[in-house]
Amino acid sequence: MKRRATIVTLGLALVALAGWPAFVAQRSAASDTSVVAQFTPAPVTPDYLQRDRLVQFYERAVRRSPHDQIMARMLAGQYLTRFRERGDVGDLRRARVAAQRSLTIQPRMNSGAESELASVALAVHRFRDARRYDGDVVRMQPWSPSAVAALASTDMELGEYVSAAKLLEKRPGPYTDPSWESSIARLDELTGHLSAARTHIARGMQQVDSVFDNSAEARAWFHVRAGELAFESGDAAAAEDDLRDALAIFPDDAKAYNVLARIYCAQHRWREALAAATRGSDLVPLPETLGYKADAQRSLGNRDGARETEDLIGAVERIGDAYGVNDRAIAVYESEHREHLDDAVRIARRDLASRDDLFAEDTLAWSLAMDGQWTSARQHAEKSVSTNIEDSRVQFHAGVIALATGHRAEARERLQRALAANPQFHPSYADEARRLLQTDSRTAVPPSGPVVKE
Repeated sequence: MKRRATIVTLGLALVALAGWPAFVAQRSAASDTSVVAQFTPAPVTPDYLQRDRLVQFYERAVRRSPHDQIMARMLAGQYLTRFRERGDVGDLRRARVAAQRSLTIQPRMNSGAESELASVALAVHRFRDARRYDGDVVRMQPWSPSAVAALASTDMELGEYVSAAKLLEKRPGPYTDPSWESSIARLDELTGHLSAARTHIARGMQQVDSVFDNSAEARAWFHVRAGELAFESGDAAAAEDDLRDALAIFPDDAKAYNVLARIYCAQHRWREALAAATRGSDLVPLPETLGYKADAQRSLGNRDGARETEDLIGAVERIGDAYGVNDRAIAVYESEHREHLDDAVRIARRDLASRDDLFAEDTLAWSLAMDGQWTSARQHAEKSVSTNIEDSRVQFHAGVIALATGHRAEARERLQRALAANPQFHPSYADEARRLLQTDSRTAVPPSGPVVKE
């Protein structure tokens, strides 16, 4: 068994070495050049090409050694990696079974199995279960930066920002840890420190890119996050470079295509938006990506295609959202397009019940606002900006709601902040913010139709 694993590893190494020059040539300068100046990444291991073979290898190992908790845990890890690569929720069920098997074999001090179970719970939006598993791992490994960072990240998903900040006050150990850097970046992003967030994600990206046997998907994820933070900061060119880097590492990265589609829509680059959204939704039919596809189709005059894509979003809601993992994206799309608003409010409330973070508050606030429930919307909008977040969409939503409820000075400040962070943050909301600031209207006039102006 060890010999076969070695052969697979060597094969991946040879493919990685062959692809290294192409990746290095395509890699753009990082957002914070002081952090990663003159940095050359390690060869990319295209492990995604061998994922099914690796899964089968560990499945056979588990069948041969049914009482080996390590093999069961490693199989769970392979299922999870394949889920992140392809978005098949069936792999989450398989990962949970394998990780639970490992935990049954070794119920005590099995931090690996509990970490995998936390990852599964997080993916299916059982955030409180994830926090329980993450807490167990920290109790077993209080010296592990990645364990503490995972718990802090779960706290942030639950809106427990004070708890997360306390966990991240001091890093255990002297070494740079990618998970730690990504958690710090997330906290900085949520609390209005985008520049610091970009620095931390660049550090984590450098560390992940320096290790030869890190999975391609894990390496690409840091580049996607760098792209998201760059776009939030109004640096669309750097964002596009980061996302192209992600695709050079992992060509089938649906998340990278999703963010590219968002950027292109915001810039009214509709043909490029359609291409990116089509490719991304073909890989994984996320409602957000499908929404960008429908907007691009509509803007290019393909109304029938847009309706078909919207029907697919409805199908995802009806039959493809068993765990509620797409609730937020569906509520955002329906509220932005002022469609099925009762449904949007209901779904947004369900999302808030599962995790009371600021984005859940923002989604419900805007759904209520578009449904004409401005007073209730105001209560949730105030919570959505309570951490001083710089996210332009969140600030815009809160600004429009403040204006509609008579808080004119606050509305002006929030609309200005939305445009200051990113003058081109949305295909129509950015122009709407400028219009409201220029007219100084006493009442908010939300968009009367789809977010895309035809």
